[in-house]
Amino acid sequence: MFVNEMDSIMVNKTTISDDGTVKKKNRSYTSTGLTIDYNALGTISIDELAHALIEDIQALKDNYNIKFVKRPRLRFLPTDEYGGEITVRRPAGGTIRYMDTHHYRPACKDYDL
Repeated sequence: MFVNEMDSIMVNKTTISDDGTVKKKNRSYTSTGLTIDYNALGTISIDELAHALIEDIQALKDNYNIKFVKRPRLRFLPTDEYGGEITVRRPAGGTIRYMDTHHYRPACKDYDL
């Protein structure tokens, strides 16, 4: 199949037509997950964030009967006390943008033995 034989080609949710124009494809997206918004808290300490997370997780368990989750993520902008964004650095000096959890869960707990 050649490009000139088609009116357009699909490339990663983007349509490239034969005249060279690029258009985003409109796809409806329905999220099945749950988002908890902390924007209203503004700039808070990491300890206060931990407290808010624990309270909200407890509310999910008690009020909504949520017992298990998969693919949880936590994303935030690290700042100083005035709200200015800071760069997080490793002890050796390099920057870090992604971190795997330090929580250890043995693989044997993922299966019923």
